[in-house]
Amino acid sequence: MKRNFFSLLFLLIAAAFTLSSCSGPVGNVVCGASCNSGNANVTLTLFDAPPANASFISFNTPITAITLTPQTGADVSIFAPTTPTSFEMTRLQSDSAPIGTFQVPSGTYTRMNFFLGSTSSVFANSSSSAIGACAANTVCNLNSGTPGAISAIFTSPLIVAASANIGLGIEFNLNNAVTTQNGITIDFNQPNIITVSSLPRTGQAAGTLDTIEDFTGVITTLNGSNVTITSGTRGTLTGAVTSSTTYTALSSVNTTCNNQAADVTCLGMNKTVSVDATISTSGVVTITEVDFLDDPFTNEIEGIIYPTTTAGVYGMIVSDKVNATGNALLTPVSSGATISVTLDSAATFAIDTRNLLVSIPIGFSSAADIFAGQEVMIHVKSASVGTVLDVVTDRLVLRYSRITGTVNTVGGNAFSVNGLPPFLGSFTGTPQVQTFAGITTFDGFSSLSDLATGNPSVSFRALYLNPNTAANGAPFLAAKVRKH
Repeated sequence: MKRNFFSLLFLLIAAAFTLSSCSGPVGNVVCGASCNSGNANVTLTLFDAPPANASFISFNTPITAITLTPQTGADVSIFAPTTPTSFEMTRLQSDSAPIGTFQVPSGTYTRMNFFLGSTSSVFANSSSSAIGACAANTVCNLNSGTPGAISAIFTSPLIVAASANIGLGIEFNLNNAVTTQNGITIDFNQPNIITVSSLPRTGQAAGTLDTIEDFTGVITTLNGSNVTITSGTRGTLTGAVTSSTTYTALSSVNTTCNNQAADVTCLGMNKTVSVDATISTSGVVTITEVDFLDDPFTNEIEGIIYPTTTAGVYGMIVSDKVNATGNALLTPVSSGATISVTLDSAATFAIDTRNLLVSIPIGFSSAADIFAGQEVMIHVKSASVGTVLDVVTDRLVLRYSRITGTVNTVGGNAFSVNGLPPFLGSFTGTPQVQTFAGITTFDGFSSLSDLATGNPSVSFRALYLNPNTAANGAPFLAAKVRKH
């Protein structure tokens, strides 16, 4: 009998997400005679609803097409890229990814159909026994075949009125997609793999549908107020800066802004940046924050750390890269790739706090502060090919990890969490997640008091500091918390 992977392995029961969850069912758009003809703007964003205790480090799923099925007539194509667009689902525990804004003919639709390519994933077997072919205490790859169409049937029809602005959130349920039949497999024939809900969710700023955070890449276009950032693994994002856009710069690389405070004049071609942005109800992307990370033509790789048995050498599952010099060894490196990281004897450490903190916290200043599950950006000093690509780095920057757990207690501006991924290892006491009033974003709820009852599952995007030295027992400093 087919058994749910995480329920079997970690004894968890994932919450079921339906079209009536979060922001309510899809449909019920006010519609009069204007429904008879014309198009509407339909904006789609993608996010993931993993269970607590999940140890998938990477889960890359290509989307080849999306269609809508009307009550009568042929399916309507709304997303059909010339090459499949791949989305890294574990990143979307706390974040959202833009799929796009599309012109959709007015009418009544009953379901949305998704066509996916072959998924490639990496998971950590933190147990004491093998899972399928994955040995105990190892990191393994797991790939899928190419599934057929996956349909999300609307609980009430989606009524599209001409000239309307409609926002839909596409929720991928990773837990439901992984089974342990005949070992361990990715099975897209399972129910409730994908569901659809209306945007915005609770906590989203007025006039916006969703927020895009920490999109990292190089500036490839500057055209007036419009900026295009090109990621080495996630495509491109184009948005406009405004007078309200804030600017920060990594203090250890102060040459990015000529040793001056970061502002709009620091924008420049080929600089490595990370941006936050909002998507308006009509699909317009506005950049709300620019974080300057490096000078032009500097190679960087970002990923999630996992330990090895060799002192001074760490494993990394890649989440992003900047191959600014066209290094042939870095060209094939993609999201989900496994690399080996060796620390240079003079390696430096820094923390990318962005707007989160005024001062730099303790907890990432030496090799003793490196822990499994941390998201780290490394400067590529040199690279060579062995069993895997080996990168020697002389600079490590701590960046935001994405982690899911279950709320335990809430007090002040912090909450404690249970059910963290075993991949992170054990903690002394129950770890705390520190939030910051007016800075930490709440997604799906309005205030920490909403987390005080029911022990909900939450995902948070946070700096993960050394848990043995973190102030107040809070190794996680959260920029965002999403309630599932």
